[in-house]
Amino acid sequence: MDAVTYPDDAVAAELGGSYECLKINLLDRHPDFKEIASVAKVTWSPTFILSDDRGREVRRWTGWMEPRSFIAELRLARAQRAIQSGTFDEARSITGALLEDREGVPCVPEALYHHGIAGFLGGGKDWAALRDAWGELAATYPNDRFGRHAAVIQDAPGT
Repeated sequence: MDAVTYPDDAVAAELGGSYECLKINLLDRHPDFKEIASVAKVTWSPTFILSDDRGREVRRWTGWMEPRSFIAELRLARAQRAIQSGTFDEARSITGALLEDREGVPCVPEALYHHGIAGFLGGGKDWAALRDAWGELAATYPNDRFGRHAAVIQDAPGT
């Protein structure tokens, strides 16, 4: 991460202002960070834990990522936080932007899944928004776990 991803200008821009970053060396922990590392249950490195302003975990993943995928994960975390806080238009905007530039980004099926949820909840239980997103998800990514979750849309009202 230190050699490729963190030095990337786009990653720095994405992290700047929106995130407070904390880096803990699992092999040589500073005593001040022992408690947070044990509470977070970090077993492998690198582990990324994105939390809201109250310290509640929003998203977690483990493993190296190239800059483009890392940025997409950060944005998906922001979309999930927006859904949790009831700002569905913001979530749709974030996931919609992720879907515009989806080539080679591993979290796209999950972004499409949450795009449908945000459209449904933000649109007063808009089944059409959910069907559009989840129908595409199930058809395009049938072997992805989110594609399999979305396949239930075939049984939704009005289908």
